[in-house]
Amino acid sequence: MHKARFRQQLKLGSLCLFCILCIFICIKGAATNRATRLDSLKDILSHSPSPDVAIKTLQELSDLYRQKPEEVGYLHRLLDIGNRVDSVQAVYAAAANLSRYYYDDNKSDSVVYWAKYIDSVGKSRKELSDGLFEAYSYVCLDHLWLENYELAMNEAIRLYNLACSRNHTYGQIRCGENLGHIYQAIRRDSDAVVVYQAALDKQEEIGENLTVSIRLVSYQLESLLRINKLDSAGVLLATYKNLLDRQEAVNKNTGAIYPVDRYRWIMHSFYAEYYLKRKDFEKARKSLDCAESFVGKETIGNDFAVFAYLYIQARYNKEAGNYAVAHKYIDQLLESWQTPDCLQLKADILSESGDAASAIQAYKDVISETSKINNEAFTRQINQLRTLYDLNDKEIQKKELEISQMNVNIKEHQLILSMSVSVILLLVLYILYLSFRRTRRLKNALLQEKEALIESEKNLRIAKDKAEEANQAKTTFIANISHEVRTPLNAIVGFASLMSDPSCTQEEKEEFSSIISNNTELLLNLVNDVLCLSQIEAGSLSFSLRPVELGDCCRNAMETIRHRVAEGVSLNFTPEVPSFILNTDPLRLQQLLVNLLVNAAKFTEAGEINLSFHIGQEQKNVDLIVTDTGCGIPADKVTQIFKRFEKVDEYKQGTGLGLSISQAIAGALGGTIRVDAGYTQGARFIFTHPC
Repeated sequence: MHKARFRQQLKLGSLCLFCILCIFICIKGAATNRATRLDSLKDILSHSPSPDVAIKTLQELSDLYRQKPEEVGYLHRLLDIGNRVDSVQAVYAAAANLSRYYYDDNKSDSVVYWAKYIDSVGKSRKELSDGLFEAYSYVCLDHLWLENYELAMNEAIRLYNLACSRNHTYGQIRCGENLGHIYQAIRRDSDAVVVYQAALDKQEEIGENLTVSIRLVSYQLESLLRINKLDSAGVLLATYKNLLDRQEAVNKNTGAIYPVDRYRWIMHSFYAEYYLKRKDFEKARKSLDCAESFVGKETIGNDFAVFAYLYIQARYNKEAGNYAVAHKYIDQLLESWQTPDCLQLKADILSESGDAASAIQAYKDVISETSKINNEAFTRQINQLRTLYDLNDKEIQKKELEISQMNVNIKEHQLILSMSVSVILLLVLYILYLSFRRTRRLKNALLQEKEALIESEKNLRIAKDKAEEANQAKTTFIANISHEVRTPLNAIVGFASLMSDPSCTQEEKEEFSSIISNNTELLLNLVNDVLCLSQIEAGSLSFSLRPVELGDCCRNAMETIRHRVAEGVSLNFTPEVPSFILNTDPLRLQQLLVNLLVNAAKFTEAGEINLSFHIGQEQKNVDLIVTDTGCGIPADKVTQIFKRFEKVDEYKQGTGLGLSISQAIAGALGGTIRVDAGYTQGARFIFTHPC
């Protein structure tokens, strides 16, 4: 019997491992496909497409950059094009997504702004859009998470009444979803289940929308588990899994990016809670293992998926008697969610683990937090009553003002005669004022023209200086490049002609061939440096970041320049650790290292050239160090060495572009490159790369 159980556990373990491997492969493939799709869409935009194509392209780009700063730029461009070509649906979609972006970014004013923007567009067109209910849903939820329950409820009911009065089904669904959130927040989960089910029923009337159904089912499951309706929860969990499987198939077939993994994480956490409530610890543990495979994946800050996972981990380990583990998870949870439920769970864990003193303090924290929430709710209600009182007071003041205005009108009739005389005097004063203002306006106009001429002259001088600098830079560039190109070309042409001389021996021809090859390589490196420099100037130097083995990059760079090292000079690689994974662009990193190593080989005729790397504290960065025993860098050249065409030895081969290019690459990778001025046995360059 034990053997059969062991075999069953082995099969389950193998199946879990296979699933995790498949998920990893899919994620890796999806990341590659996403990068390719981004490049393709950006290329479409660069060719000034028609408005219809531009709208579709911008919508897809904003989806791919969801909740990242780039999304805002693409949404604003979509909004501009939509307004320009009168594509109102594009305008509604862009504004609603901007509202959602700022809601997730905790910027309440911007959420309200874009909701009102959609409202104003809809009123001008006398129509009610889906975008209006979507944007105002975020306004409602923003009130809710700020614990302004009364404002959230008022907003949700207002929108629901509007949707019902206009028979707007989508609006009724979104408002039902908002009401469910409010009921959950105030712990009326039975009511939440009812409104979520009503929203799902409405959804079926207009045709199934997988993404909306997934959301609503997820919220309904949360409430069902809270009120221990386990039979209903079990049925709904199966429905939830089926919906996610279907959405995942849609993602694969259409290239959609709906976050299925996030909802699977929530689903496994719900399964764990479901089995835990049924006292089936073995299945609860398996569900938690499945949920754990999603830890570390990208989610929005303080995401519910993280909350659900940490909370059920803490509860499960408490029930299983693993109090130390439970304590770890509840502390993690409390870093972001200081709710009474979480504090209560911590207190229960401490109490059951036998730590009475800490448990008492934890229970005090629960009471304190609950009192704080109640006090804040009471304060909000008082403030709302005060606001209502102020409104009534303003009405009274308005009536008093009307009475006062009537008295003033009566007195005005008595003043008409005296005002007639005053008018004549005012006319005289007005004529004098006009004359004075005209004189002052002419004077100001002359002063402005004078200032404009001075500013124009200043701008002309600046433009002239810039033109002279550009001309000087062009002259310097041509002079340097001409000299550097001429030298290897002369060698290639000269020795190529000697290759055909019959009087030369085979040994001499081989030497000539080696010289031609070396100079060809120098010429090719020169062309590559110039091309790289032009890409940097144009801002088109591309980078593709991915996890790479740092040691392999270093070894590849050393093998690339090994033939350039002078005879008798040793080329060494001394890493701090044998292996380290760094998120970087391997090609650009190797280009930077090759430039530093070539520079070291050029000035080192004896001793050694050493490449190493050092991991910073808490693995926040890594230092890649190139050290040589060459002639070193004079103190007056240390601050100039990274400038273009700057050379330590004017007689050494090279354009003086390598270190300048390396510095540009280092900056693009988010790092820095510097010379170690304290090293006097040669030269030492240190490139700091963020992890």
